[in-house]
Amino acid sequence: MTASGRGEAVLRLCRGLALAMVLGVPAVALGQAGGFGKEIQGTWLLVSQYGVADGVRTDVFGTNPRGMMVLTPDGRFIMTLMRAKLPPFASNNRAKGTAEENQAVAQGSVAYFGTYAVLSDKDKTVSLRIEGSTFPNWDGQEQKRVMAVTGDEMNVTNPTAAVGGTSYVVWKRAK
Repeated sequence: MTASGRGEAVLRLCRGLALAMVLGVPAVALGQAGGFGKEIQGTWLLVSQYGVADGVRTDVFGTNPRGMMVLTPDGRFIMTLMRAKLPPFASNNRAKGTAEENQAVAQGSVAYFGTYAVLSDKDKTVSLRIEGSTFPNWDGQEQKRVMAVTGDEMNVTNPTAAVGGTSYVVWKRAK
């Protein structure tokens, strides 16, 4: 490569990093295209989820929970986990749920979104920068996850579960 070619490549990289900083995309996300980052990208469907706190296992979202996780090549994510069945609102109006209906939905689901970056290919660790969550205590937090992929299955360990303790989640790649 000529000196001018190298200069142009460096200039493109600098522009990309500057754009990433303006858009709030972690710089590491720009390199998500290879290795472990490439392996975790895509759309995943929830298979199972349970939590362990103080040595007690709990199926937080009951049996057969539902959910989806999307990890984009540009370092964005969204996750939704919920009970297999949430009770419908008698009023048929989301803004007019009863206290019991609202409680069932709040305790039976969690959704959050933001940016992600692979911290270590070797350790399979990923950082999530949570921009928004139905559990508002997570808004603005950076959390780490361990994500292990085998074939079309991903096991995710979350040491900072919203209900305390550690959460273990199994996802399958959507086809």
